[in-house]
This record gives sequence, C-alpha cells and structure tokens, in this order.
Amino acid sequence: MLQMMDGVLLRCQSRLLEYLDNLKKEEKGASDIVAIMVVIVVVIAVAGIFKEKLIEAVGTVFEKLTTFIGQD
Repeated sequence: MLQMMDGVLLRCQSRLLEYLDNLKKEEKGASDIVAIMVVIVVVIAVAGIFKEKLIEAVGTVFEKLTTFIGQD
C-alpha cells in the first residue's frame, strides 16, 4: 500500500514540476510581446518628433544619390 502511495506522490510531484516549467515558459512569451510593443511605440514617437528632420535627411540622401549616379 505504501509503495502505491509513493508512486502516486511521485507522479503528482512530476506533474506539478512540469506545470510550473510550462508556466515559466508561457510568461516569458508575454513579456517579449510587451517589450516589442514598447520598442514600436518609442520608434513611432521619435519619428513623430523628428518628422521634418527625417524628411529633409532622406531628401538630401536621394539628391546626392541621383547626382552620384549621374541621372541629374
């Protein structure tokens, strides 16, 4: 009888450890999504703040590129 109860206890312990391991993995994925969303928000905010400068810089680069290629 004690051997049977030991077997049941070991199976329960194994299930609990597996459940806790799966829970850790599951929570890690959720934090990755939050981090990606924060990065996207920061990029959009920086683009909004420096919109005019970015447009000017891209225009300058394309002007120099077309001049370098010789299509001007």
